[in-house]
Amino acid sequence: MRASGSLLLAVLAVACAASISTACVDETHDEEVAALGPEQAGVPPGPDHRPGQPCITCHGGSGPAKTQFSVGGTVYEIEGQTMPAVGASVTIEDIDGHLWTVSTNSVGNFFVLLSDFAPHYPTQPTVTPANGPAISMATHVSRDGSCADCHANPAGPTSAGPVYAQRAMTP
Repeated sequence: MRASGSLLLAVLAVACAASISTACVDETHDEEVAALGPEQAGVPPGPDHRPGQPCITCHGGSGPAKTQFSVGGTVYEIEGQTMPAVGASVTIEDIDGHLWTVSTNSVGNFFVLLSDFAPHYPTQPTVTPANGPAISMATHVSRDGSCADCHANPAGPTSAGPVYAQRAMTP
């Protein structure tokens, strides 16, 4: 009787542990990560990977990346083109008036580590290209720091389109 009682307890413990671990799975998040697709060939994970994709999908609290960002995105040089805005400054101002400025890298990517700056929403981003005037976003960011969540390519009913450092020249 004791052996079967111990066996029953062991089976229950394993079943509970399994249900706890599966209860923590976020299938929606896993689907969002999978939808990003594989890494681009020849570009290892790091600051230059996945330009134009929503950084916080992987670099938010749910992973799979270990490094957490509060804000991240990609800036392109000229409206309608795909050349990255290298060396542009991106300034984030939160509702409390706290500012954080970061520069874009060789592929136009920028990110702010959550440990460095955790803005209180809404925020107001401003992009200043290396050779031009600052452009502030016309609206504020109200919920998350992953720029590509709203600024995916192409522009359309569900996207404002990519972030550009300079507006296109009109003839």
